[in-house]
Amino acid sequence: MKMKDYAMRLNCLRKLTSVALISIALSLISGCQNGGDLMGGLSGGSKKYELAYLKQNLIPGKTTKAQVMALFGAPHEEELQATNGRNDSNWTYDKREEGVDKYVQLAHKYVSTETSLKMYSASAQVNRVDDAVSDVNSVVGTKRAASKVTGSELIIYFKDDVIDYYRLF
Repeated sequence: MKMKDYAMRLNCLRKLTSVALISIALSLISGCQNGGDLMGGLSGGSKKYELAYLKQNLIPGKTTKAQVMALFGAPHEEELQATNGRNDSNWTYDKREEGVDKYVQLAHKYVSTETSLKMYSASAQVNRVDDAVSDVNSVVGTKRAASKVTGSELIIYFKDDVIDYYRLF
């Protein structure tokens, strides 16, 4: 009897955990879709993927690696190109490797396949709703700020520890 009770409690705990993870993931996904900076650091420093913010804070020939590190933290990937006695390097920041996206990826690893599929489905529905809202806004003339250019990958090219140029993809 005790083994049966244990199995029932364990099954119940798994279901509660799955429901909690789905709820958290949906909250985080919908918060990001609405442009909110949900719970501070969970957004993964999304401003670094906005062109206007980059233009204000990254000045080629002036901004140093130390300043970039203070603004954005450590890069996801770093590539050194030591040629001709110079210290050239590239830093890559990838939005998919930080913030909410990273937490959702981690959640997929620890839930059942069924729960993972539900999370993908919920995320797809949130994206569809966001697309529908954008379409409606464009039809009724209340578009979101069209000048807000964003990307999901930022590569900063340095020459001798100072920004040479950067690209947003």
